[in-house]
Amino acid sequence: MSPSPSYPFDAESATNMESSGPLLETSLQRSAAYEHELKDLEEKLLEGLSNCRALEGIIRDSFTSIKRKYRRAGQDTLRMSVPQIDDELAESLRILAELEARLPAIRTQAAQLQLVYDSGRQKAEAVVQDLRWLNRGWYERSYEVIFTSKSPVSWRWRATLRTLFAIMFMAVAWMVWVALRGVTRAHRERLVWGERLPS
Repeated sequence: MSPSPSYPFDAESATNMESSGPLLETSLQRSAAYEHELKDLEEKLLEGLSNCRALEGIIRDSFTSIKRKYRRAGQDTLRMSVPQIDDELAESLRILAELEARLPAIRTQAAQLQLVYDSGRQKAEAVVQDLRWLNRGWYERSYEVIFTSKSPVSWRWRATLRTLFAIMFMAVAWMVWVALRGVTRAHRERLVWGERLPS
């Protein structure tokens, strides 16, 4: 703050002041006290302003230092992380190459396992069919061998049973034909049955 202006005093005004007495003296004392307080306040404000400027400079320096350290830390992290990521990527690519090289062998093994599994399943189904076949009665088995083609027997056995069945069928048919012929002859010639049968 600028110092308060000084007013010139002449002798007349001094005599007037002396005549006004204690009131003027009290006003002057108050004015001097206010001026002293204003100077103290001005000094405190100047000191506070310089402290604020210094504090602003410290904060700005701290912020700049933090930004610098942050950049440095980011660069250090990049310097440390990028080689590590490169190493991990190279390791992953190596493992993938190994897996790619082993994949045909694994596929072959899987195909062989599938074949073994299918073969085992077919054998198990054949065993179950054989057990069902053996649990049937002789009549059902013979009927299925002679009249169907889904019986689990060899073609020779099937041909033998069919040939035997054909021979037996022809023999039975011949016997029925002979019997029918005899009955018709007896009926035609009015032959008596029982005790009077012709010899």
